Amino acid sequence: MEPVRTHRARSVVEAARLHRARYRREKGLTLVEGPHLIADAVAAGAVVREVYGVDPVDSGVIPVDHRALERLAGTATPRGPIAVVEIPVEWMDPERNLLVSVGVSDPGNVGTMIRTAASFGWGFAYMEGSADPWAPKTIRAGAGGQFQTPVSKIASLGEAAGWTLVATVPSGGEPPSDIAEPPVALLIGEEAHGLPDWAITASSRRLTIPTSGTTDSLNAGVAAGIAVYELTRKGSGEAGGDV
Repeated sequence: MEPVRTHRARSVVEAARLHRARYRREKGLTLVEGPHLIADAVAAGAVVREVYGVDPVDSGVIPVDHRALERLAGTATPRGPIAVVEIPVEWMDPERNLLVSVGVSDPGNVGTMIRTAASFGWGFAYMEGSADPWAPKTIRAGAGGQFQTPVSKIASLGEAAGWTLVATVPSGGEPPSDIAEPPVALLIGEEAHGLPDWAITASSRRLTIPTSGTTDSLNAGVAAGIAVYELTRKGSGEAGGDV
């Protein structure tokens, strides 16, 4: 049996460096934690380089001690196993609606948006300032949706020229029920500040989610989920498809 690797083992140290965005970009690799996420990634066609686990049953899993697993997971209570997975080639599907992160920096919100996009057959795009979709924390929040739907970084909204740009705004926009022009590109901004003026100006439609409570805004991930659901239910979701 292969010897147990410690947190100082070279392969463990190299894999743990994938928590750094720059290293992920250089290597084209990321980390996926937990048996279900790994299985879903594989089912979606992801290429697994290595899998590490404590007391593995599968002979294909590299045995590590608990400190090594903690280093790989970046958390004090990792689930394991943890896989080194190739980041898929990013692409955009012009036949799908598109959910766009315009500088949403929280990995939890970006992960939620990706999970929503994958669930409703939308693609996902992100702009500068957005949390990295391929960060391990974002992958956990997205339940691996990154491997199940097209994901792409865009430098400008001009790259979404084939979509009807829809800006989400806290007030003064149309309700989702009034917008049905597939394919649409739904723009979601940073939670604290919303969309920048240039993104709103570039959009041909503005969407506001009607609320009746006393809070003045919704969580970015929640707002995206509601809007995507309503637009899909209305008929804009007809542009969705399989990966």
